[in-house]
Amino acid sequence: MSQIQLFNVRNYFKCLAQTNKLALQHGFKPGTCSGLAGLEDMAAQFRQQANFILVDDTTTQSTYSNGVTFFRKDVYTVFILAAYRFDDMVQREEKMDLCRRIFRQMHARLIHDRDSMVYGDSLEYLNVNNIYSTELPRLFLNGTTGLYFMVNNEQPIDLTYSEDEWNK
Repeated sequence: MSQIQLFNVRNYFKCLAQTNKLALQHGFKPGTCSGLAGLEDMAAQFRQQANFILVDDTTTQSTYSNGVTFFRKDVYTVFILAAYRFDDMVQREEKMDLCRRIFRQMHARLIHDRDSMVYGDSLEYLNVNNIYSTELPRLFLNGTTGLYFMVNNEQPIDLTYSEDEWNK
C-alpha cells in the first residue's frame, strides 16, 4: 500500500508532549526546534520557562526500494530538557531522572498507540522497537539537562510516474 498523504509524526509527538501527566505536572512546554544547535523556542523563553519538550522540525530522509515498492525513511528527534541551578549536581541528576521518566512514558505510549492501532495503520511504520536516546553533557546550555531520542519512520510512498505532472 503506497501512501500519498504521509502521517504527520511531528504533530503526533507534540500531542504526546501536551498530554503526558508527568510533563504537565512539571511544567514542560511543548514546542519545536531545528536540531540541537537551533533550540529557538527554548532559548527565546528560557527566563520564563524551565522545562521543554521540543520536536525537531527537520528530519533526515532517504527513499529506497525493497524490490516491491518504495519507502520513505524519516528520522524524527524529540528533545526533553529541564533547567537546574548551575553547579547543583544533585538537582541536575533529579532533573535528568525526570527527563528519563518522561522518555520512558513516551516510549510506552508509542508502543501502546502502535499496537492498539489508535491512528489506524499510520504508526505501523514507526520503529518503536529500536529507539536511540542520547543524554546531554553536564555543561550543556549552562544549567540545562535532559536527553533527546530519535525514532525511525519508514512509510510506503507512491512514486508512480504521471505524465500530467509534466509539460511536454
